[in-house]
Amino acid sequence: SSFGKPEISEISATCVAVEFPYLGEAEISKVYIFAKRPHDLEFVQWGAPLPVRRVDDAWDSKPKYRTLMRNLPPAQTFQVRISDSPSLLGDEGPPSEKATTLDSALAPVAPSNLQLHRSDPRLNRKKHDESVCVDLHWSHPHPTLRQTTSDVYFRIRTNGIGEPGVIFCQDEVGKTTRNCGVPLGSSMSAELPSSYATVCGLRPKRTIDFIVEATNCDLQTSEARLQAISPPRAPDFVMTKITRPMSEETIAGFHPMVVLDWVPQEDPLIEGHAVYLGLREVSAMKLLCWVPTSYPGHLDLPIMHKNHTHTMHDLLVEDYWNHHAVHQEQELIIAARTACVANGKRTGYLESPAIVHRLGDWLVMEEAVKCLTAFDARFASYVAHPVVTSWTQEQALAIYD
Repeated sequence: SSFGKPEISEISATCVAVEFPYLGEAEISKVYIFAKRPHDLEFVQWGAPLPVRRVDDAWDSKPKYRTLMRNLPPAQTFQVRISDSPSLLGDEGPPSEKATTLDSALAPVAPSNLQLHRSDPRLNRKKHDESVCVDLHWSHPHPTLRQTTSDVYFRIRTNGIGEPGVIFCQDEVGKTTRNCGVPLGSSMSAELPSSYATVCGLRPKRTIDFIVEATNCDLQTSEARLQAISPPRAPDFVMTKITRPMSEETIAGFHPMVVLDWVPQEDPLIEGHAVYLGLREVSAMKLLCWVPTSYPGHLDLPIMHKNHTHTMHDLLVEDYWNHHAVHQEQELIIAARTACVANGKRTGYLESPAIVHRLGDWLVMEEAVKCLTAFDARFASYVAHPVVTSWTQEQALAIYD
């Protein structure tokens, strides 16, 4: 047989993790499990075929796989066998040693350290229904599904005050992939691994309960809650491109510019507006200017006209091969920045959905833009140094002295 002797590596009240060596030539994605109690006459197929994942042992050269067996009765002694067919007439392995499920199920560890953060402004754009998005973060000891009895499956619910609750996402118990939550990279300062989900479809400026539930394979559930105020709707901006002098004005000393005007929203939590500069159809953007609410709702940005400015990559490549200087079309992305109030305390910052204005054949002259270039900046500064042609590394670095 291609299947080695299975081993029951983890046990709970209704679930067991089964590991087994597999020496077959073809890769396997599912197996059939057969179970037998001491007083049963023969092995019985235990439900539908189960997904497996490879879990090679560094001390053993044999390929090893693991699957999760569910819906077992508590306090029962049994053995299992592995097969590649729904009957024991195919390729099946030897029986495992006997094991006994626990008497009662235990609840999983509850999620902790719930926090709200702004959503990625590259993705959090103004929607037709004026809904808003936030990134919900939480910590849990088991963020990764490993097909063991310690796996937990997340569900996120939102409940606005005076509104019906909504299930935003939910993992399916027993599956190998998540529908709810993305694990974050480990951090030396974090006590537990963290995950996040971008929760959308929220009404702006509402008090909302965010509930993260953790369910184990025994269907026991623990939860954590966070009450917070959702961000405001997207701001109302008007962009005007002034590319030629007004009537009866001289062209001497004229510089083309983009003029941004807006009416501040009446919201004590809004601290200002972030103006980002992005490349159209490319996931690249940066903070251009930060405009606090104490500043007027007006911003002038010098621009210059550039030929061969495109969004489509095929047009850029075509002009490049024709020896033209090409440019990716730019866009202005504007969002309202607001304080995050969670459980009655200010815990950080959120942003409204962003509105986008395309610049077409015009590029922002960053070396001529002077404004607050960071959220904590106190004095205005130029966004970028002018580009200076240099012949040596020493000349190139001299502009930063």
